[in-house]
Amino acid sequence: MSYHSEHMRLKPVLEIARQFDIATNPEPAAIFEAGSSGFQIWCTPQDHPEGWKDIDMVPGTFSKPCEYVGSVHWKWEAEKIVALEIETSAYALSDQYCDLSEIPYGEKRHLIFNRDADIEWVQKKTAWLFEQAGVPLLPFEFEPAPLCRSGHHILARYLASDGEEYVVLVSPEFEPEQFCQPGFVLTDAIEVSGVDAFPADVLLTPTRCDSDLDVEPDEGPLVEQYENASRLGDDDWLEAAYEDGISGWDE
Repeated sequence: MSYHSEHMRLKPVLEIARQFDIATNPEPAAIFEAGSSGFQIWCTPQDHPEGWKDIDMVPGTFSKPCEYVGSVHWKWEAEKIVALEIETSAYALSDQYCDLSEIPYGEKRHLIFNRDADIEWVQKKTAWLFEQAGVPLLPFEFEPAPLCRSGHHILARYLASDGEEYVVLVSPEFEPEQFCQPGFVLTDAIEVSGVDAFPADVLLTPTRCDSDLDVEPDEGPLVEQYENASRLGDDDWLEAAYEDGISGWDE
């Protein structure tokens, strides 16, 4: 195995990508732009990831209206290509989320990079390209996009196969996955605001909520003495309790 033989192994994929070049080929399936060690993928008004339906696209210098979605590059280990690295960048969707110019660079990744729908769509188009080239598809690798950490809490719900469930109000500094107990899966995670008065980062279950309402706090012996003395009309209960305490009589 050598760098040359590995490049030759995937050369048919790049050749097909060049045939379906978005810059020159007006066919609907032509959404690729080949490089030396991978390719870029663009979407069109007729063929796009979920969530891109209302995006205005223009052809520019390309053969048809389009917008950039992501790139696929060879991943090398020693002299062997072992996987396909994907990274997506939904710049065209940025206006739907926020004004990116007001957000630090690191936070932008939470909003437009490696969205689940974009990753899934790029994988599908890549698989089609490899099939056309007659080359076995390599494994995909990508960095999952973290949930937005712009100061919002995350209300996360966890469910077990037997129907047992719980929720956690996750603080911005934590990830919902950190609170997933064995045997449970994270089913929902939504941003919530205005929840400073609620307990955060605590497992909340229906059973726990009900029991918390029924349990009275420990009243202690002094309160019990007061209640007994009140029933008996004894006004000296507090003085007697104090003397017992300092003398050790009640020990």
